[in-house]
Amino acid sequence: MKPEFWEDELLGVVPRDARLLFIATFNMADDEGILRWTPAYIKAQAFMYDDDLTIGDVGKLMQCLTDTGLVFPFIGGSARQQMAVVVNFRKHQRINRPQKSKLPPPSTGAWQVREMYARRDGWMCQLCGGEIPRRLVANDDHNLWVDHIRPVAAGGTDHPSNVRAVHQVCARSRQDCHDGEEFIPPAGLAGIEDSLNDSLNRSVNDSVNEPHANVNPEPFMDTDGEISSLNHSLTEGKGREQGREGKGTPPTPRQSSASPTVSQTGERAIEDRMTDAFLERYARGNAYNKRQVRKVIAETLANGTTSSELWQALERLGFLSKPVSAGTLQFAFSELRQTQNPSNVIALASGQPLPGTDTNLAGWGAVAASLADYDTATEDSA
Repeated sequence: MKPEFWEDELLGVVPRDARLLFIATFNMADDEGILRWTPAYIKAQAFMYDDDLTIGDVGKLMQCLTDTGLVFPFIGGSARQQMAVVVNFRKHQRINRPQKSKLPPPSTGAWQVREMYARRDGWMCQLCGGEIPRRLVANDDHNLWVDHIRPVAAGGTDHPSNVRAVHQVCARSRQDCHDGEEFIPPAGLAGIEDSLNDSLNRSVNDSVNEPHANVNPEPFMDTDGEISSLNHSLTEGKGREQGREGKGTPPTPRQSSASPTVSQTGERAIEDRMTDAFLERYARGNAYNKRQVRKVIAETLANGTTSSELWQALERLGFLSKPVSAGTLQFAFSELRQTQNPSNVIALASGQPLPGTDTNLAGWGAVAASLADYDTATEDSA
């Protein structure tokens, strides 16, 4: 493992056993980063000597890794097996003699899979090197697509090592290239900056009080039934929040956010309105589960967090395409707190009296200074 593993802030919010499980996935996965992903199998492979961990406990640890986007679960193959991809497997592991995978890959026809590869590739087109809009834009040429390094027609597969995130227009242009011909960014990339700005502005400026009747509350399923939601629970709906060892809802920054908040008006509860507002902004291109998002929002509000503070943290997660859970909210609140309180030193205005203990310290300091002056004067006179 790289030394940077222990400094990773995303891994820092998951339980220690989940970090150990993440390391274990590199041994259990094949050379494509694919592994079987059932609690019973993981328990037998990674925690065979740990009698204190039940299969249910292992399932919660697995959910931690899927919630943070480190592992991508899917249903694959004709047998409809529960599988998973270690998203950044090739970034962490150098394969000297890669072996062909015997496990089925996730279908690239599912938008969750394309989004997973975009996150893996940093939302950068692997053909032209330009940025890919995180939300769909009017110009389809600039939207996200996936390209097969070795074309499917030439025997290429959907396995992760053969798939890369690209612009749609770059994918089409590459198909027109002859073998060995250098790829030239197509003319269709003109105006990409406007598309990127449009994607960002709509994420930031959309009103949270607009109607949200078209939000799909259920996880997306691919037409061939081979892909499950990114947040699909493998432990009978027991999400990460129930496996946080009693840590509760994360603390929040003290200062109020200037971002627009969802006020409690009308007949609908505030958590319902915030959930719909969040999904309206960020659901497209991300595998958010409405029930899970609402649960986290309700628990955070019940803990005393203001809607303005919570919305600012949710915007941070949505903009970064991170899942919504108690752990990722804690990470977002921590970032916001560092931004809002860059220093714990408060400058006092000139002439402002010091309060409380500071007054006593200042008084004793003045006494010490006067005694030092008295000693100096005595020595001079002597």
